[in-house]
Amino acid sequence: MTEQEKRIDWLERQLAQVRAFVARDKARLENSPGDKSYRLSLSSWESQRDELLQELRVAKESLKKEVVELRLTGWRLDGSIPLRLLTLVSNKFHSAIGFAAYHLRYGQDPHRGIPDNLSDELDIRLSNLAPGSTRLLFAGSLTPDAMGDVILESTLEMIFKLLLDPSPDQVKELVSVIGVRATRELCDLLKELEKRDIGAELTWPSPNSDIHKWGGTLDSVRLARQRLSIVSKIKPETVKLIGRVAVLNESGSIILRADNGSKIKVEYNKQQYNHAQQYTLGMNVELKALQYTTRDEITQKEHSTYKLITE
Repeated sequence: MTEQEKRIDWLERQLAQVRAFVARDKARLENSPGDKSYRLSLSSWESQRDELLQELRVAKESLKKEVVELRLTGWRLDGSIPLRLLTLVSNKFHSAIGFAAYHLRYGQDPHRGIPDNLSDELDIRLSNLAPGSTRLLFAGSLTPDAMGDVILESTLEMIFKLLLDPSPDQVKELVSVIGVRATRELCDLLKELEKRDIGAELTWPSPNSDIHKWGGTLDSVRLARQRLSIVSKIKPETVKLIGRVAVLNESGSIILRADNGSKIKVEYNKQQYNHAQQYTLGMNVELKALQYTTRDEITQKEHSTYKLITE
């Protein structure tokens, strides 16, 4: 029995117990309709029952699909979510994931929108509006690609890393992995929520049984938006790098030796591994890459890093 199956079994047993308590308190109320303690007890057990039903539904769904829950909170939300806000949140969330997945696979942002074949592979859909209608459940495909990588899973891992309080340098590094457009879509989503005084919590029970969670308050939204606003200053340039392959690292980098003797390190994502395997030591190559340049504010020296493009 897998960890997820064990969790489903536990939830089902808990639910059976809670339902028994609900039935007990309903019977008590029928005999004593005016008893406030019975009424409060029943309300509490019914609330727990609804929570367990929701957790069980998500757990069962996650056996077949990735399931991500986005919970919105705020005084403007009275137990329902305006259709306009639902559309905005859904579109921004889908775009952030789609652009990030493309960048992970090819090392750069798409020239236009998210290609249809990638959208079909991700298969992201609004699965359900949980009780209260301010908890949005998004489901996506668990189907692995030819390399055995589930692109949605890899994308969600990067997005949570980006949200979970990274340093400015870590933000820049993660932006180079998932791309400027994905980060901008995520930042725009946070900006729209902040403008409406809406807090957010993102939860993802990953297939390895880890529970990824971010946020929960308006402050979480505000702080994440402030950290990601650095994306407006990140403007990578497409360059061609010519040299001889000096080092091939399985961990995700190729080191070229240029004609002038200098070494150039070009990093790539694990989703680009198959492409990188075409290169061999000593091979003369011309690589296409994104160049990210940062300037040391004290020394005013510039430092460049390179990310392989495999589109």
